[in-house]
Amino acid sequence: MFLRYLFSAPILGVEDTLQMGMVAVIFGSAPYVWRNAEHIVVDLLPEFKYARLGILRNLSIRLIIIGLMILLSWQAWIGAEDAEFFGNATNMIEIPYEPFYWMIMVSTAFHAMIVFLEAISICMGEEITTPASDDTSGNEV
Repeated sequence: MFLRYLFSAPILGVEDTLQMGMVAVIFGSAPYVWRNAEHIVVDLLPEFKYARLGILRNLSIRLIIIGLMILLSWQAWIGAEDAEFFGNATNMIEIPYEPFYWMIMVSTAFHAMIVFLEAISICMGEEITTPASDDTSGNEV
């Protein structure tokens, strides 16, 4: 940082490394964040008075998420094959895109599988619990 401001000489490849690191962190943590219910929730759909409507709402949300994750996984697969074929890489230090596309594909497919298992649990009448809600240690914030 000192060289950047003193000599106007930014460190080569910092932006490339930062962008690829963000891809790895965000997509790598998405299934974990979903399973632990630590994501941002916006209550656009109301809580229903009748349990069956709540179950239907939860199932429909999960089906939409499964569809989106499968679509993302499929597109990441295509992107990985294209990146391999064309040799796509970042601009400055040429970090190849291909492994990051494969990571996105695996992560989104795993995310879809987690949500699918939750949907099956809902269909069987089980309540979805998260590891955070199972904590009985009494160390709540």
